[in-house]
Amino acid sequence: MVLELSKKYQPYMVELRRHLHMHPELSLQEFETSKLVQRELEKLGIPFEVIPGSTSVMATIQGGKPGKTIALRADMDALPIQELGEPPYKSQVEGSMHACGHDGHTAALLGAAHILMDLREEIAGTVKLFFESGEEFGGTVQIADKEGYLEGIDHCFGIHIWADIPVGRISCAPGARMAGTDLFTLKITGKGAHASTPNQGIDAIVAASSIVMNLQTIVSRELFPQDVGLVTIGKLTAGQRFNAIADEAILEGNLRYFDPALSDQYPVMINRIAENTAAAFRAKSEMIHHLKGTPAVINTEENTAFGQKVVAELFGEDCFYDMPPLMAGEDFAIFMEKVGGLFVFVGGGFRDKESAPHHNGHFDIDEDSLRISAALHAQYAIQYLASHT
Repeated sequence: MVLELSKKYQPYMVELRRHLHMHPELSLQEFETSKLVQRELEKLGIPFEVIPGSTSVMATIQGGKPGKTIALRADMDALPIQELGEPPYKSQVEGSMHACGHDGHTAALLGAAHILMDLREEIAGTVKLFFESGEEFGGTVQIADKEGYLEGIDHCFGIHIWADIPVGRISCAPGARMAGTDLFTLKITGKGAHASTPNQGIDAIVAASSIVMNLQTIVSRELFPQDVGLVTIGKLTAGQRFNAIADEAILEGNLRYFDPALSDQYPVMINRIAENTAAAFRAKSEMIHHLKGTPAVINTEENTAFGQKVVAELFGEDCFYDMPPLMAGEDFAIFMEKVGGLFVFVGGGFRDKESAPHHNGHFDIDEDSLRISAALHAQYAIQYLASHT
């Protein structure tokens, strides 16, 4: 029944997704997107609330039978990326596009809402629909939690449409699936001087450049070889004029890991390397801040086994796709840590042409992934509630 209903609502989801794609809104600015979600929920008679301090929407579908509560989540925000492709539904907002599939996530969850409302009397419990703002900016799960919107939720389920997976295939695997991510900033202090007399100064750019190179040895020489981690310096700001020795440099970096212990170990290693490297050039290094971001997305064996059962019953055993963990971050991990849950990847890669990577100006998805995602959302919620009464 769920599969048939997902096919019925496929045209609706495609139309909705294309509208969202043409009108992208950046993180924490999803005002019209949020209003659209609210209008669609109102049409279905589904009560909802806008979470204070965000444009996130939490809706509630009360089943016909008593039971537990599960939350299904979709993120809504776009990226500050110029669309380079020429689909008929190309972004109409200069410098902004849905380059990660969040338009598909939102449309698919609204499609799942239709399916769940059609089958509402069979549902043994409550289904929450969480349309989240700002995922690309760290998300608003913590705001929802602080405001009390996660209270009473027993389990959560999340889907990411992934272009590297062929449409029709699904990755539902145990263990780490996406990385934890931290941010840090280093300040390198030197001494300014004229470029013609470098001996009178302390070049912060030279010191900073050496620090960038030396930090690469953390992954190659300090982590256990079987550990997975990344240390990336994404921004170096220094200097005021071409013929002046820079007196200061700012390094902004990103840390990624699956083992949460690395979040505490990284700053120690970074400071040791940065301070000693800077000292070799008579400069000084200081870590201005280390900001812990989202934790790693980790599926338990038990939840994965249940999810695989749902997937196999819906789409068959041959739909599973073996995908290694991703080093990208995902704030759904916070939701999972709070209430327990499962995170899966639904194939969005095209059948007949090569798919562009996520966060690329040519990014797009095979829209058959919408009905697959909607069906999986609905079926997972129904089966979870039925098996946990």
